[in-house]
Amino acid sequence: MSDPTLTPATPRAGSVSGKLRAMVWLMVLPTLLLSMIAGIAVFHTERRAAIAAATETAEALSLVADREMAVRTALLQALSVSPSLAEGRLEQFHREASRLVGTGPNTIVLSAADGRHLINTRIPWGRPLPSATAFKNGVDTSRRLIVSNLYFGPVDRAPSFAVRVPVTVMGEPMFLGYGSPVADMQQIFRQQPLPDGWLGVVLDREGYVVARTLEPERRVGQRASGNLLTALQKGDNGVVEARTLDGVPVFTVFSRAPDSGWVVLIGLSQAELAKSAWAAFAMTLCLSLVFIVLALLLARRMSHSIADPLRRLRKDAIRMGGGGTVEELRTGIEEIDTVQRALSTASRERAGSEQRLREQIDAAVAQTRSAQQAALHSQKLEALGRLTGGIAHDFNNLLQTMTTGLQLARRLSQDPRGNAALDACQRATTKASQLTRQLLAFGRQQVGHESVIDLRRELPELMDLVGGAVGGAVTVRLDMDEGLWCVRTDPVQLELAVLNLALNARDAMHGRGTLTVSARNRAVTAGDPSTPVPDLMPGDYVAVAVLDSGDGMTQEQVERAFEPFFTTKPVGQGTGLGLSQVYALAKSAGGTAVIVSKIGLGSEVTLWLPRSHGRVEDATGAATALSGPGLGAAAARYSGSVLLVEDEPSVRELTAQALEDHGFRVQTAPTADHALDLLRGGLAADVVLSDIVMPGARSGVDLARTLKVLKPTLPVVLASGHPVRIEEAPDVPLVAKPYDVDALAAVLAEAMNPTRGAS
Repeated sequence: MSDPTLTPATPRAGSVSGKLRAMVWLMVLPTLLLSMIAGIAVFHTERRAAIAAATETAEALSLVADREMAVRTALLQALSVSPSLAEGRLEQFHREASRLVGTGPNTIVLSAADGRHLINTRIPWGRPLPSATAFKNGVDTSRRLIVSNLYFGPVDRAPSFAVRVPVTVMGEPMFLGYGSPVADMQQIFRQQPLPDGWLGVVLDREGYVVARTLEPERRVGQRASGNLLTALQKGDNGVVEARTLDGVPVFTVFSRAPDSGWVVLIGLSQAELAKSAWAAFAMTLCLSLVFIVLALLLARRMSHSIADPLRRLRKDAIRMGGGGTVEELRTGIEEIDTVQRALSTASRERAGSEQRLREQIDAAVAQTRSAQQAALHSQKLEALGRLTGGIAHDFNNLLQTMTTGLQLARRLSQDPRGNAALDACQRATTKASQLTRQLLAFGRQQVGHESVIDLRRELPELMDLVGGAVGGAVTVRLDMDEGLWCVRTDPVQLELAVLNLALNARDAMHGRGTLTVSARNRAVTAGDPSTPVPDLMPGDYVAVAVLDSGDGMTQEQVERAFEPFFTTKPVGQGTGLGLSQVYALAKSAGGTAVIVSKIGLGSEVTLWLPRSHGRVEDATGAATALSGPGLGAAAARYSGSVLLVEDEPSVRELTAQALEDHGFRVQTAPTADHALDLLRGGLAADVVLSDIVMPGARSGVDLARTLKVLKPTLPVVLASGHPVRIEEAPDVPLVAKPYDVDALAAVLAEAMNPTRGAS
């Protein structure tokens, strides 16, 4: 009879094979669960990402719609200054307006205050004119632009829209309008094509379809669904579940254009959205299942490779217990071979195996601890980087209090020893300010400010960026004087100016040619007839020029090149703001910008920047110290009323006192909401100085944007010690904390009246 102990059996729970399979299942089941959770997370992430992308697209297209309206409004404003219109020579003005619109579908209309048409370029002069239809439902006076809703033209009955501006004809108030077919609005979808499956729609203020990516001819003039109209009444931006006019359920993202009040909709098909999200979920789940199957197959193979040698080892043990001999057979599994050798070599091999096992465990523990320490160190560095921005804001507020207090104390002190101590304290605050900027550099965030620039160092570094921007077909050259002087300006704005000029040059050369950037020292003397810029103040300048071999410009184009929004590029390919930014940079630095161009020979744009004798700042952008011999000098005197908005009490009190010492009348407010209440209550202020980061519903940027609407003539200056950029208010002056009170007073006086000087 055979020994039942040697008969193979189905693996039991206590066997090695059973435990190995149980371990595999314990690993597989959590993996499967995590895969399902990850798949669901991917599903929701895909949907949120699509809605977020649609939101950004809707906002961008709403601004494009406003731009279309603004272009037409600007054309009307230019036409409104015609002498024939002001003097009531309407027949001549009819000819001028007709030449402007040509034979196209656009229409220029002059209407009286009661709505009667006096001129219609679609109808010859002297013939009867139809009644007004564009603005019969009134206008939205809360918007910057006067734009009609959708209407049907009185001449061709085509769906149209119009903008208008008020004019005066022989002392009588009238309106000059510009009507266009709604087909013109379709171009915003051609300029920025939408992804497949997205539906783009433009609605007027009453919710009627003006433009549409699908079947525009069929759907123009139809009104949006009721729940969408309800959502539009509640807010200017949002997401709502609705059905298209075709009956397709969609997630609708809408954004209202701020100047015209029209609305851009982006419809995302719920079915398509779900399909892509489910596809991502299915892919994740399939990969997880493949991994699970492979793990099970590998576990089964490993189970057999371990179980068979173990059964053979059991037989050898029984044979050795019965007095038999055990032959040493290699199985390919080190642990089993070790046990088999241990049967023949007894405790010696067994002791050696235990020692090796302990060493392996110690190595694994040491490796695990090292990995944990490295992970902890990485987490600490990441947390430190995130904290630097918040620390800098609070620290700069403290430095602002100390700096202002020291300046006030220095002016009041008459004791030479006290003055020396105050100077030492001021130098310490300056060093602390430099450390703060180093913290901001560590966090890779920094408030922009003017600084002394070494162009021999900056321009070569900028050439790499210029070369990448203009493309490999354009040869870029740099030519500089050996002893090139330094200048003082905003380095970021200077880089942007040179880059704008390089991009304009690339377009003028049609992407192929030679671009030369040069920098020369130039001295301008009074009355010198050879000076290329007659109105330039005498002094030393650095002339930074960008020369191209492109088409060149006409004299008329040269004269208007620095005007904002003037561009020779087709609609949608240029904003007309590049050269105006270049001119503004040169003027803000105390210089100017000039253009020399000839048709067929190219153009040369030169920035004349005044020479600076100041110290070049280091790479971290540390500000120059505020201390020095002039710290105790008498403060310049100004006049005017300042509304100071600052949430930090110590900064608010000391800054107010310092500004009063400069002659200002100061009224304070702890929050933006409080400041608005004061201004609405009748407070008279010549300028508002506001911190950016403050408690409450509004920040300093929000306050500036609100005052631009409520009090457009009231200047605003923003100050902050927080590393932020204020793209929402790019035209507002920004003063970085800690600021010098003397410099701040000059900025405020300049904001109130650029021609006002200190008394």
